[in-house]
Amino acid sequence: MIWFVISIILLLFSAAVTGVALSNNVKGAGIGLIPGLVGLLLLIPACLYSVDVGEVAVIRNMGGSLAGHSEDAGFHWKTPWQSVIKYDTRNNLINFYKDTDYKYDGGSAVGKQVTVNDRSGASADIDIQVNYSLDPSAAEYLYSEYGKQQTFTQNYISNDLRSVAREQSGRFDTLTMLTNRGEYTKAVQDVLAAKWRKIGLTVEQVSVQDVRYGEAITKKYTEAQAAEIDKQKALNEQQVAKTEAETKKIKAQGEADANAVLNESLTDNVLKQHYIDALSNADQLVVVPDGADTLVQTK
Repeated sequence: MIWFVISIILLLFSAAVTGVALSNNVKGAGIGLIPGLVGLLLLIPACLYSVDVGEVAVIRNMGGSLAGHSEDAGFHWKTPWQSVIKYDTRNNLINFYKDTDYKYDGGSAVGKQVTVNDRSGASADIDIQVNYSLDPSAAEYLYSEYGKQQTFTQNYISNDLRSVAREQSGRFDTLTMLTNRGEYTKAVQDVLAAKWRKIGLTVEQVSVQDVRYGEAITKKYTEAQAAEIDKQKALNEQQVAKTEAETKKIKAQGEADANAVLNESLTDNVLKQHYIDALSNADQLVVVPDGADTLVQTK
């Protein structure tokens, strides 16, 4: 708009100088045209605007009404009294973590961690971020309702993310928040996606980076983890002992079965045959009657 005002002033000045020069029939009419030419050149930025890839431009009339929007990348024309308000349609990131100072840039923002209360009533600080995109056709509605994108991000997007994060944490107990925050993350993403879809926003991804409880809760959780590890260790040792006992039992049973088979195979006839085989290999054989006390001297 300022370029339009300056160009009008220059055109009027040029017209006045040229008119005076011509009416007095003096030299200088040509010089008077120079401000006019400059004024015409300054009309170009007042009538021409560009749209980058990933942007949408909302066209606003001087009275405040909207004249439409442009979402195609490139240069576009408008009337000098119209203004252009741009929205980023993609790669928008809301990131709340630790004690970060608040900062807003178009559709993106960073800020302080979100404090939530879980179903057990315990308080925790979470680091959470959301990637989202904007439907270009929704830009006019968003501007009419919230104004510029940075205002929309500050007054709606950021507050809504914090609100949903706090609401959904009440559905989960402390243990789930500590050990399975994927369920909590999904719950937040589902609710945000449903709400933001109605105003032309698409939630690309929600990520809960960290969940931090107070020292007392963290200590109890650590102790519980240690107890669970000891319990699992004891169960593992019991399983090993049970396996070893079963192995010994199987081995003993195998030996018993083998001995039983061996004993069953040693009949009287088999024993006699073994006795005869043993005698046949002797170098000297002396046969004495049963019960005799005869002494035999061998050479």
